[in-house]
Amino acid sequence: MQNERTVVITDLHGCYDECQRLLDKLSFDKTTDRLINLGDTIDRGPKIYEVFTFLRALKEEMGDRCVLLRGNHEQMMLDSLDGSRANKQLWYYNSGEKTKFAFISNKHQIKEFREWYEAMPYYYTDPEGRFIGVHACLTDEDPENNTIETMIWGRETNYTGKLILTGHTPYRIPLYFYGNEPVGVIKEGQWGKLPKEGMIGLDTGCVYGNRLTGMVIEEDMFCVRSVGSSVKL
Repeated sequence: MQNERTVVITDLHGCYDECQRLLDKLSFDKTTDRLINLGDTIDRGPKIYEVFTFLRALKEEMGDRCVLLRGNHEQMMLDSLDGSRANKQLWYYNSGEKTKFAFISNKHQIKEFREWYEAMPYYYTDPEGRFIGVHACLTDEDPENNTIETMIWGRETNYTGKLILTGHTPYRIPLYFYGNEPVGVIKEGQWGKLPKEGMIGLDTGCVYGNRLTGMVIEEDMFCVRSVGSSVKL
């Protein structure tokens, strides 16, 4: 559908309440919109299991219109399930133990849902050709020419290829990069023309007490909105 709205969110990290408030603010409609989450749904935040059950239900209802990308935190969790002590320690160091016990307290083991998390792709290509969604960054505009490490862990901003929408690196406000410097502050609530090239960073550190930010795309126009974090540091 040419007029289908695309809603992009990222780095929920268990911030369920903020996710609900943000989707309300974005007027998200699961019956008509496309939802793209750029990864990192687990670890750190207060309502990890609630985020999981919400997104799982959305994916079941929306099918291909709900795209849940894999972030470094989902990857660490999946790697930890291979029995490696080093992988488990890395995940726990990055708040994995909090995710593990969020599932246990709801009478589940996260490994029960391994296949669900493994189905998360590393990138998303907009069918209208407007952007590529990826958790961390790209160094080549063709995702297939990037390593998995780059797509889920990278922090490179020196990029001038086809527009990418990213999370992973928290900024105080969403920023537009073209090359190695931020060239534009994206003002909340203002509609503008979607850039064709460069990078927009949408992670604004909700789990660190700042804000949760999302974007709405309609045809070649976009707008960002955000809600304040209720996380107490």
